[in-house]
Amino acid sequence: MNTQKQIVMMVALMFLFVGGCAAYTAIELPVRAPSQADWTRDQSLERGALLFANNCRTCHGNLGQGGVGPQLLNNPDTQFQDQDPLKLAANRELLNRTLSCGRAGTLMPAWLNTNGGSLNAIQIQHLVDFISSPVEVSEDGEATSEWWHEAENFAHNLNGEVTALVGGDSLETIAKSHGIGPKELAAANNRPIEGLIKTGTKIKIPGFKGDPNGFTYTVYKDNETITKIAEAQFVGAVILADLNDIPYKFSEKRGVATFGLKTADGKDISGLFPGTTLKLPEGANYTIAAGDTLEALAASHGISISAIVDPNKDLLGSLKDDEEIPFERRLNLPKEVAIVQSGQTLGAIAQEHDLEAADLATANSLAEDAVVTAGTELKLPAGTRYIVQAGDTWALAATMHGTTAVELASANNAKESDPLTTDVTINLPKIDAYVVQGQDLAAVAEGYGNVDADSLAQKNGVQANSILAVGTSLKLPDDAFGSAAPDAKNLGTACVQYAVPANIYDTIIGKVEAVVKPETPSTAVKIDAHANDWTVNADGAAQPANKGVVLVKAGTAVDFDSVVGLHTITINGAKDDGDLKQGDKRTITFNDPGEFKITCDYHPPMFATVFVE
Repeated sequence: MNTQKQIVMMVALMFLFVGGCAAYTAIELPVRAPSQADWTRDQSLERGALLFANNCRTCHGNLGQGGVGPQLLNNPDTQFQDQDPLKLAANRELLNRTLSCGRAGTLMPAWLNTNGGSLNAIQIQHLVDFISSPVEVSEDGEATSEWWHEAENFAHNLNGEVTALVGGDSLETIAKSHGIGPKELAAANNRPIEGLIKTGTKIKIPGFKGDPNGFTYTVYKDNETITKIAEAQFVGAVILADLNDIPYKFSEKRGVATFGLKTADGKDISGLFPGTTLKLPEGANYTIAAGDTLEALAASHGISISAIVDPNKDLLGSLKDDEEIPFERRLNLPKEVAIVQSGQTLGAIAQEHDLEAADLATANSLAEDAVVTAGTELKLPAGTRYIVQAGDTWALAATMHGTTAVELASANNAKESDPLTTDVTINLPKIDAYVVQGQDLAAVAEGYGNVDADSLAQKNGVQANSILAVGTSLKLPDDAFGSAAPDAKNLGTACVQYAVPANIYDTIIGKVEAVVKPETPSTAVKIDAHANDWTVNADGAAQPANKGVVLVKAGTAVDFDSVVGLHTITINGAKDDGDLKQGDKRTITFNDPGEFKITCDYHPPMFATVFVE
């Protein structure tokens, strides 16, 4: 009896369970499923908005209104947010391809990580979802949506976390560029500037105003040099501060030094003020930087051009006042030959001697792509000089040019024992009025998008023409686009079949035959658009997809038919009228002689050619 009751109870419970599941399926799931789908969509849109603020606003603006990038993303005229199924599908495909591959010849890079970008495929989809999400257009024509405002809020938050610094000279950078510090430290320790110092060696740091006795520094790394120690212990900066009576604070504990400037009444300041003039110690030199000219150096050092040229005639005597000074050290060669080293190519050797590979090849009766073997002696054109490479020594450079270290050093007014560096250093006379270089607000603003001197000044409560100390921290305006857009153009190395123009792609892959003009004109021409191709029908004969070529007489009407998908009829880069939806037909009359390339903006592989005579 008990067993029978248990069985009945189990059957009843089973029916209750099955009935409950059925009721859940019939009632709860239809409600829960749409809610889950909405939640998933909103999560993707929110992530897309954040990704846009982090990566895209630099070029496209906080609201997609355009900046360096075109005004396409949030613009009712472009209708990326059009929810018509065919247009939406085509737009999403175009957005995905553009984000993944970039646009060749423009500033739009490839964002997909497998193409060299920083986003994965899921993040690309979040961005596509965000950009193609529906928007509302207000009465004044402004396109907006909750998610674009979310992206703007993210952008404002990011701007609040960014600090713009006034760039320019510091005592440390002035000391480094003028060789101040290492030679004084070397002299105080009776050591050469060059060469590694043994771990455990005691180095005497010279005395200064804050500590006339100086202190002892213990070398604790195997790769330390006099120059590295001087920079780490602010030797040059302290020398300049003492020479110019600039208040500062200095501390050192267990080999770690700190240095900072102060006002006369003891308050900390970020740095020097642009326009301040400084004395430099006797014997200071200067290391040429890219872009330096004689005019600029004379102005920044408060001396005449001749005062710079006279002690450096061998290097500077032939330069014009506004001509850039070479900043890579070049050596005169006793013998105008180069000995090929293991692994070197003709192109690499030419580059090291500032030559064109073709000229070097010609001088040696070689093909430009010829393979040269180690030990081969190559002739160099008269007057060729060698650009010193990192790691070179006099002995190594001499071996590479069939001479000795002594002869090579002598040809360059140097000694074999002198250090061979890549830097170009010039001698300076006594400098009493070096002018501290620094940015004004306009120069700082150039480093950020949608920022100018006025908006930067207003955000920070200063005047637009204010002179601020180097290192001053500035807040960005709320509507800034973040850092200024990079100026590197997309070379089309990712997804080349989409990212470069058809003629360039044809050249790259070397497989597409050149378009040949037919000899006989056709009278009845029809061009059909399928999912991803143009198919040309000339006088009833269909040609291969995307390879169709036809010749017609001027005044011939050509029929276009969208058999599958949404397309544009783009003729020589110009879109003809509106989109061609599936089932649409259009007739275009070609009246002008010439060659007309037919493409589709939505599907780059689509291609056809019409010759008109």
